[in-house]
Amino acid sequence: MATPKVRGLARFRRLLRRVPDAVRGELLVELRVTGRQIAQAMRAKAPSKSGALRAGIDEKVLPTSLRLQIGLLGTRRGRASLFYGRIQDLGRREQVVTVQRRRRVAGRLRTAHGRKRSEDIASTYLMRVRAMAPKRFITGRFPDLRATLNRNLRGILTRTLGQIAGGSDE
Repeated sequence: MATPKVRGLARFRRLLRRVPDAVRGELLVELRVTGRQIAQAMRAKAPSKSGALRAGIDEKVLPTSLRLQIGLLGTRRGRASLFYGRIQDLGRREQVVTVQRRRRVAGRLRTAHGRKRSEDIASTYLMRVRAMAPKRFITGRFPDLRATLNRNLRGILTRTLGQIAGGSDE
């Protein structure tokens, strides 16, 4: 998901990189605790036909940039088996697709460019794919958990900025 365009965001991120280590530790703890709660809420809303999607939802806090990432994370190879999670989360429009069935030929599945070899294609037909409503288990809003996170972070930042403005060297 892309970073939202907010005025002053770059300046605020530079400020966060310069915060004292004690404040950074507080912020990291709060992000980890709330991140676990949001991930748990996502798992509760996720469809559980096999349980793989629920197991694939993870949270990660990046300590240098103080960013919280939640969702289907991991390596590209690990996410490849959960490709349908994005389809279930965002939905799918109805469409007609062309399908190519191929004969089983041992040893040579595809060409160098990833295409099926033309001599291996047994039949080509059209298939109707039904529409699927979005489930929004990852891209949902979660307003109560966001409000909790914002309230807790606001308290930490208010206290920290007050100390900095007051000249305290803690």
